Amino acid sequence: MLENRETAGGPVRGDDDSLTERAHRAVRLVAERTSTTDQVAELALTAAEQAVHPVGWYPPSLSHGQAGTALLHLYAARAGLGDRETAFAHIREAVLSTRVVPLESPGIFGGTSGLALALADCAADEPRFLPSLHRMHEQLAAQVLDTDYPAVERVLSDADYDWIGGAAGVLAYLATVEDPSPAVREAVRRLLDYLVWLSEPARTERTPRRWLLVPDVYPPVGDYHAKYPHGYLNLGFSHGVPAVAAALAAAAASGHRHPGLESAVTTLTSWILRHRAADEFGPLWHDGVAVDEHGEERPRTHGHDQIAWCYGTAGVASALLDIARATGDSDLLTTAVTAFEAVLRRAEQAGPLSPTLCHGQAGLLMMCRAFAPWSRLARERTPVLLDRLLDHADEARPAVFADHELPGHLVDDPGLLTGAAGVALAILAALNDDRPAWFRAFFAR
Repeated sequence: MLENRETAGGPVRGDDDSLTERAHRAVRLVAERTSTTDQVAELALTAAEQAVHPVGWYPPSLSHGQAGTALLHLYAARAGLGDRETAFAHIREAVLSTRVVPLESPGIFGGTSGLALALADCAADEPRFLPSLHRMHEQLAAQVLDTDYPAVERVLSDADYDWIGGAAGVLAYLATVEDPSPAVREAVRRLLDYLVWLSEPARTERTPRRWLLVPDVYPPVGDYHAKYPHGYLNLGFSHGVPAVAAALAAAAASGHRHPGLESAVTTLTSWILRHRAADEFGPLWHDGVAVDEHGEERPRTHGHDQIAWCYGTAGVASALLDIARATGDSDLLTTAVTAFEAVLRRAEQAGPLSPTLCHGQAGLLMMCRAFAPWSRLARERTPVLLDRLLDHADEARPAVFADHELPGHLVDDPGLLTGAAGVALAILAALNDDRPAWFRAFFAR
């Protein structure tokens, strides 16, 4: 029988005083070194000089901006390790900076929905932010309605529908807005239109699924052309269909109704489950499914698991957990927990190199915390993973925790997605009974 406790998810307990003290010290240091706009700007410049593929710092951004910094200071303050006014100063700077360079994208990690998510969390402590939040929701709805989500097979890219900047992440956020305005409801309907369309049978030759990515839309980095010369179907949470299925399920659970919504969740979930592989530890999902020159799916049957939120089994299991919680499917919940526990066993042999959220130890700790209400192993591994994460702390480095952008190549990133702010937030989540609201940036529920 699976346990089903939404709270009391097994955080690190006070009987391990040494571990808690180390965790508090690390969070305080990260907070101290990112307390002002000048500090984070200097860190961002350093990171840009160090990075092989610099992302760029933009204050309104949740992933690489002061919206993410505000969340770090907000949760540090709630834990008695910082000052709420510092969090509010950062969120004000994030919002005011849009007057100089307006946010034009609705995306969750670099656009308006991410800034709204951070502002909503701050508004829970400071109601004076609520008028700004309501205006931002209207702006976000208008952006969604103005966005051209291409419903054309063999043309769309994963950026159109994905979690990071596409329709899935935006839908997951907007579906949670309480007392939505007519404009917000219309934006949700527009996103549901698009993502339900994505799930429907393809009509173009050599196209097994509508979300097929062809070589013309591959990003200019990585080995996509070598691995997938004829196209592929993305299986990662950050850029693939698992996030789409989770977002659609979450929207339905939030009370949104749309023709074909339930069948879309079923179709996408069934496809994900059909491409499950296995190794000696348990279920495994690869980062994508190749297609051949005839458009037939050619899944890999072996290979290593990328232990990360963004790609690999852990991210897919997180999506399945979201879907199971939204639909009440106990069998799917069992599948999700079994898959994540396999990830934890793999991680004992070779865990992520980087300490960060997107593709590192903090992300694994975050997911462990999310699975803890349903998994004894996740509860048991939480302090172990926290200890390993704290081993990455280096007080001589500018932001304490450095991202391993490439093996042996460190970047002193202050941001949330791939930087020190996200690491500190994951540490705090491991110490707290309550599921933090910022998890909505990485999970559909």
